[in-house]
Amino acid sequence: MSVRAALGISLLLALAACASSPTPSARAPARPAPAAAPQFRLQPARFSDIPGWATSDFAPALLAFKRQCDSWRNRTPDAGLSGGQYGGDVGKWLPVCDVAATILPGQEHWFFETYFDPQLVIGGGEARLTSYFEPVIEASRVPVYPFTEPLLRRPTDMLTVDLGAFAEAYDNDALRGAPRALNGKVIDGKVEPYPKREAITPAPGQAFAYAHPADVYNLQVQGSGRLHFQDGQQERAQYAAQNGYKWNSALGALKSSGQLPSATWDGFRQWMDANPTAIRGALDADPSYVFFDEQPITDYSAGPRGAAGVPLTAMGSIAVDPAYHPYGAVIFVAGVYDGYAFDQLLVAQDTGGAIRRGPMRGDVFAGSGAAAGAWAEKMNGPARWWTLLPRQFSNAPVASLARAPTG
Repeated sequence: MSVRAALGISLLLALAACASSPTPSARAPARPAPAAAPQFRLQPARFSDIPGWATSDFAPALLAFKRQCDSWRNRTPDAGLSGGQYGGDVGKWLPVCDVAATILPGQEHWFFETYFDPQLVIGGGEARLTSYFEPVIEASRVPVYPFTEPLLRRPTDMLTVDLGAFAEAYDNDALRGAPRALNGKVIDGKVEPYPKREAITPAPGQAFAYAHPADVYNLQVQGSGRLHFQDGQQERAQYAAQNGYKWNSALGALKSSGQLPSATWDGFRQWMDANPTAIRGALDADPSYVFFDEQPITDYSAGPRGAAGVPLTAMGSIAVDPAYHPYGAVIFVAGVYDGYAFDQLLVAQDTGGAIRRGPMRGDVFAGSGAAAGAWAEKMNGPARWWTLLPRQFSNAPVASLARAPTG
């Protein structure tokens, strides 16, 4: 990247900071300062303190943890875990990974209680659980009704800037507090934001499949999905990149305008089928746009790869805010699902724009297909969080495990 481009990024960040923090008017009445949110920390706990611990099914979490271990074994032992403010180095986790590989069905509780210590998660932000899934949609290799909306590969002119690298190079706290990476493009020698959805035009050969517009938008909201072609073949549309704009629900926009009685996917599809000339305008209400990679499916029991680079496990993986939790962290959540208790052990293996809102904001991966989607749609409620640290850490203060946030 040119120095001019780097300076352009710094200028954009400075302008954004100014725009988001306007100078107060001299006429504005003084307002009391908001109460400070509790600082993020971990507090030692006991397994008996955790509601639902004794009766929860840990098999999905163990499978997710084994998949995480497979990824860690490809790294050097002194490498820090990716993201988060705790967890230490990969080498601290490899011994429990070796034990995990030997655990048989029915031994899951014994394993986690023997080799881990629980820590209560304390902090501010949004304490809430939602859920997401991997859609399975009908698709075509060529545009033919009703498969009219393209799935696009990452554009060749998209530039990703790792602000974490610039934060270290410039020793700049403002950059450390910015999003880890920005996607843009170079225009006249300057890095500019990548265009909004309404301004994105597919390049020749960029589309690798076509599907119903409602299905493509669903894939973009969920982040990835499976494509079922008319010849019976299946492959995965794996998340590749996003243009950088904040997500704004196209379904919600239609509902707010009175055109959609309820913001459901079935209702959205029906509205599109009845209003084909208005589809583009409806989708353009959401400036966010997701690009995909075309990938073969080698293991139909596994989900797509999350941000940790590990295949997701149904009811065993959770998307977290990596400013607080490292990828691979073992987390127990005590929440509510459709009016009933939801107590589950999960592994932090993904993130999302709507999830980066604090140490107790999470998105549970429900699995693939329509049944998983129906389940995920009902998950939305408060939750308490615990994280488990390998027992070798138990004799050291939790603070000694902290590392500077990396994402």
